[in-house]
Amino acid sequence: MFDNMTNLEILKLFLPLIILQVGLVLYCIIDILKKGVGNLNKVLWTIIVLFVNTLGPVIYLAVGRKRWEDD
Repeated sequence: MFDNMTNLEILKLFLPLIILQVGLVLYCIIDILKKGVGNLNKVLWTIIVLFVNTLGPVIYLAVGRKRWEDD
């Protein structure tokens, strides 16, 4: 599939996905540091977000975020 493509063409193909991944990781890490987490601890969630590629940030957003409490 990529036989006739140059490295620059391949980079252009994957660049939107790379930007999305980096943006998602940065958003999650900033959220962890500013708002805290609902379970586990900040260090563990940061490691999960950084090293469990695309699934780490998605899992954090689904179950790790600190929920708004109704007062």
